[in-house]
Amino acid sequence: MSDTGFLTRLSHRAVIHITGADARDFLQRVVTNGPQGVTPGKAVGSALLTPQGKVLADFIFLDDGEGGLFVDVPRSEADALLKRFTLYRLRAKAELGLRDDLAVAAARGDGTAALEAAALALAPDPRGPGLGMRAIVPATAEIGEDTSGYFAANAAACVTEMPLDYGPAEVFSTDVNHDLLHMIDYKKGCFVGQEVASRMHRKGGVRKRTAYLTGQGGFAQGSPVMAGETPLGEILSGGQRFALGLVRIDRLEAADQPVTVDGQPVTVNLPSAPS
Repeated sequence: MSDTGFLTRLSHRAVIHITGADARDFLQRVVTNGPQGVTPGKAVGSALLTPQGKVLADFIFLDDGEGGLFVDVPRSEADALLKRFTLYRLRAKAELGLRDDLAVAAARGDGTAALEAAALALAPDPRGPGLGMRAIVPATAEIGEDTSGYFAANAAACVTEMPLDYGPAEVFSTDVNHDLLHMIDYKKGCFVGQEVASRMHRKGGVRKRTAYLTGQGGFAQGSPVMAGETPLGEILSGGQRFALGLVRIDRLEAADQPVTVDGQPVTVNLPSAPS
């Protein structure tokens, strides 16, 4: 895990606000985790899948302090998610809307105190220890947008980010480690795509994982990850000295040659089981 501290506004994220008597109920049978269980100081990571089990978007639920929910979502998918959530509402007593007056921010280390001072809702990132704090803040909050430390910490924990790493309906939830990041509750009952997700979970059908790759050079998105002449996968997002790559774990385990990207040797760090 990277030990980089950070305080940053996440301008690539948006906020959907859900209020009303049924704000916490109508999505319960729709999303992969929650929203029951969200309380002040406790966020829940979740996702919306296609019926075939592909990820339409992932998001984080936070308590708004008044019985409703803030939903921290990828800005690229915010309008589509709002429409889908509205369809799933049916006759539930809930109101939904995008909050352009709010923003998402994150911090770890020395920046945490400043984030706490600005936050309207605040909780530890629910996807794993060491990812810092997640918050909803006023859009006017004076928080910078240097996300380098944030992305370094997430990459080291094998955490992907839409739309940087993947687009809607491109990957299965296990491809991007949702089951290892506390984002799928296999015991909650029905959710969209549950049949496919549960079958893969029960039968051990996970062949791909998003891994943390390190090396001495730069990584370009889409570059193949190779073991000799055997393709293992490709780079999802990368920079200098580290990247996230979607790799075939069965081929990686069978590889008898060094792993390379664009000819340079790399180390592949697979995600660990949830703690």
